[in-house]
Amino acid sequence: MIAEPHTPKGTPRQRALIDVTRIVTEAPWELRRAHAGELADDALLHAIALSSYFGHLNRIADAVAVPLDYDVRHMPPPADPSVAALAPAPAPLAGAPAIELAARPATAAALAAWQAHAFGDDDPIAGWVAGWLGDARLAPRDGDADLRRLAELVTLAPWQLDDRAFAPLRARGWTDAALFAAVVAASTAGVVSRIHVALVALGR
Repeated sequence: MIAEPHTPKGTPRQRALIDVTRIVTEAPWELRRAHAGELADDALLHAIALSSYFGHLNRIADAVAVPLDYDVRHMPPPADPSVAALAPAPAPLAGAPAIELAARPATAAALAAWQAHAFGDDDPIAGWVAGWLGDARLAPRDGDADLRRLAELVTLAPWQLDDRAFAPLRARGWTDAALFAAVVAASTAGVVSRIHVALVALGR
């Protein structure tokens, strides 16, 4: 599966989980019930939430460029900055989720607390990320162009994060702590919007 990540293998359940994970990662607005196979709602909700969360972990790892300090069976390939960015959503996706995140109350509560910690109401990052992922609940608004570009890379091309991605803000006096907080805000917004958009898309 590492060598051919887009070729579903294994049991029907495993193939469905791979398909759901890939779509949530690349284009959550394209998720449909047919992709889930025989997965029950709770298993599907769990897969969507975990896919979004591990996307966050990978984005943080890309941003800080810290190598693994433990052995794994399949070492991840090195990031290739020449790979094109993911495409943004073609349009905002409005509507009610086909499955409510509240069906997993511990997950919903943790995500709400995490979101409140990562960014405030006056932070434009969540609106930008929502726009790129098709989350109609927030409208993108004006803001710092350098910060917007960093948030875009975190959301659509985290493998392109390197010193050049941070240089414009660092040249203006941003500390590593401030830069990391911006990455966390963008990545957290991505988790929130990916889950919501995927759950809305299921009902289409």
